[in-house]
Amino acid sequence: MQKHFKVMQDGRKLSIQKISNLPLHHYGVYIDYHLVASFHNGQQFYLDVSWLEPGEHHLMVVGYRLGAVDPMPIAEQYSLQVAGARDLSDIERNFRAGDILVASDNLNENITGYVGHSAIVVDDEYLIESPGGYPAIRKDTIQQYLDKHPVHAQFRPISKEMGLQAVKYAEQYLEDYKQNIKEGKNKPTFSFMAIQELENPWEYIYCSKLVWLSYAKGANYKFKNDFLWFSPEDLYKNLLDNQDFKTIYRHSDVKFKINS
Repeated sequence: MQKHFKVMQDGRKLSIQKISNLPLHHYGVYIDYHLVASFHNGQQFYLDVSWLEPGEHHLMVVGYRLGAVDPMPIAEQYSLQVAGARDLSDIERNFRAGDILVASDNLNENITGYVGHSAIVVDDEYLIESPGGYPAIRKDTIQQYLDKHPVHAQFRPISKEMGLQAVKYAEQYLEDYKQNIKEGKNKPTFSFMAIQELENPWEYIYCSKLVWLSYAKGANYKFKNDFLWFSPEDLYKNLLDNQDFKTIYRHSDVKFKINS
């Protein structure tokens, strides 16, 4: 049987090349029977599949001959394998100011999947977080976060400027907090209390609220909140399939058990 397409996979990127002489003008790419991309004309196309869950997926490439006497499309099917990234050594990691890390696991395994943890990356080595207890806000290494929370996802703002603005706020917020401590004012304090104003930075703080404040007050970008407190689960849902953010990494076991 004549082949019309050549599909090559390089990690989590697909290359689709037309190799037949048929005059195809329009192409549709289906993954697990859902249309995920369409292309017009051309001989070669590329598709990012990093958003797919690890495992085997059904891939179908369809070519259409517009205006042809025989309008029947040409379709070819393939098996697509997406590897899981359970070990950080599986993939090359890089970090940029404004990246957001969201984990569904916790050091206390009893609350894994129920609470989680998040932080905002400030450069290629450090992040700012509100991990609980005292100090309420701190700057620490990205590596310690990865070691403590291997089951996490990393999201990057499409706008580099927006990420830098969020980081600028987070860094100034940290400095203001340190100054408060020097002056004997322990504000804000860490708390998950639901009855607190999300936009008030000086009464209480927690991990995902810190990220929310950084983007809302620093970059004028507000994540949606469905209940009283803005949880890591809320942040994760906001970032998935968000046209303003790109998924850089997602552990296959990231999962929140409740809608908080």
